[in-house]
Amino acid sequence: MTSTIVVGAGIAGLSAAWELQAAGVSVHVLEAACVVGGRMGDRFENGIAYNSGARLIYPFSRDLHRIIEAVGVTSSLVPLRRLSALCTSPGGPYSIELMPSSRALLTPGLPLGERCRLIRAALTLRARKRQVDPDWAVSALAWDDVTLAECIREEIGDGVLKRMIEPVFRGTRSFDADAISALFYQSTMPHLVGEDTVFTLAGGMGQLCTALADRLPVQTGVAVTAVEPHADRCVVTLADGRELSADYVVIATEGARIAPLLVRPSLEEREMLAAIRYNALGIAHFAVAGSLEPGIEFSMRDSPTRIATYQQLNAAPRQGRPNAQVYCQLTPEAIRQVQAQCATDRLDEWVVDEVRARIPDFDQRRLSTVNQWIAHKIPIFYPGYGHVLRRFLDWQDAGKSRIRYCGDWVSQALLGGACASGVRVAAQIAGN
Repeated sequence: MTSTIVVGAGIAGLSAAWELQAAGVSVHVLEAACVVGGRMGDRFENGIAYNSGARLIYPFSRDLHRIIEAVGVTSSLVPLRRLSALCTSPGGPYSIELMPSSRALLTPGLPLGERCRLIRAALTLRARKRQVDPDWAVSALAWDDVTLAECIREEIGDGVLKRMIEPVFRGTRSFDADAISALFYQSTMPHLVGEDTVFTLAGGMGQLCTALADRLPVQTGVAVTAVEPHADRCVVTLADGRELSADYVVIATEGARIAPLLVRPSLEEREMLAAIRYNALGIAHFAVAGSLEPGIEFSMRDSPTRIATYQQLNAAPRQGRPNAQVYCQLTPEAIRQVQAQCATDRLDEWVVDEVRARIPDFDQRRLSTVNQWIAHKIPIFYPGYGHVLRRFLDWQDAGKSRIRYCGDWVSQALLGGACASGVRVAAQIAGN
């Protein structure tokens, strides 16, 4: 029987392990953390419930939804329809759509020409739906050399970029439109135009990974320090000095953490791993006494704020949230300042004055604080990254290595992409 060791128990690694086990491959999953899930998990600290990363599941990820159904979690999917938020701007707040619809035409401050081009762009994107795969950014490789900002300015206009695209991309993903390519936009938007629903999981986003891990041989608290391929097997060295061997190893950790694990990386591996970049994310969470009016706000780039996403949540004890909470995600600019000043453990100090301005009796109601710093939140598909990734995928698909890779950095910066990449490498190994 073919044997495989999977390094990493996030959604990518667990998806790979699930598919391998179903194909009759002997599988063993190793996770350095004490819990599974990686950036698709739930945390509870100081009376505050929060996600370890991902907050939403999109409707278009077929592999992800198939696995959700297979492990019996479909009934926990909670549909979120017509998501919208307020957007703060120098000219005052306005409503912004998180899912593209005709209501976007009502966005204030857009010239008539841009409103017309917005309609044309939506029709063009929708017509391209069958040409791109939202789980694989490289399916829109023609857009790899164009920044998202350049793409939107050229196709629609600067107003749509500033008032619609940037607030959502900065607020949901901490993406800088001038620093990322148009791959993500051009591969996912054709599948979102006309849709109005995304999902979360009742009981927490970590429910899926927990359900998968319960059905798989997973060891937590086991750190891997080296992976070395040989002619007939792979050897995995653990932090305690033990060695394990298998026919194949699937590395499903964050891309930024892989290079130190490889004993003899190939030229293709070195080129790929050197190209990987992640953004960081800083969030200050506050628990407050009493109730809050639920709501979410984004901000325009030129708004005088350090908060890209501000959210108020009421207490929901049955959902694991005993207190009302305030969520403050820092802007990309504030995150860079925090990093420069080594202040990642004091994020609350950067936003507390703005919270006080919104909640006048905040100091009296404040119960606790959690500063959440995610050093590697989302892989950055910057201009040119897609072509490097395409070469690497071609090399991996050729099946010349006993080490396989999966994760969002090799597919798409979404849960569905991470899952699909795990399914893909599992099929390759099982096919051998």
